[in-house]
Amino acid sequence: MKEILDGLIINIFMKFTYYLVIIKKPIRLKRYINNSRETKMIKDRYKLNYDKLNHKMVANYFALANSFMIGVAFFVVSFVKNYVLKLLVAFVTLSFLTIFLYLQIGKILKKKEGISCTITKK
Repeated sequence: MKEILDGLIINIFMKFTYYLVIIKKPIRLKRYINNSRETKMIKDRYKLNYDKLNHKMVANYFALANSFMIGVAFFVVSFVKNYVLKLLVAFVTLSFLTIFLYLQIGKILKKKEGISCTITKK
């Protein structure tokens, strides 16, 4: 039970920090959308045009995914006692969650881009 609560606290703390540092400030938000590795990866893979999407929405998706990944990795690693094994489990967990969640974000953003494109054409 303590591990779940700790993971939830870390998740909320990371999302709040992400909001204060990136999402709240328009200059940092624009720089994040144009220069971060995760947004570039999703943009290249799904051929997205971020100009058609709401930048705050995109940043919120990534903030939620990143904070969830860190919280889940902390939760999973808290059950392992050996430090070397903790590193290995954390690496595998973060790798799996990164691939899975970023692919889901890409699919969602591709749908949102298609919806916003059809709305702007009318």
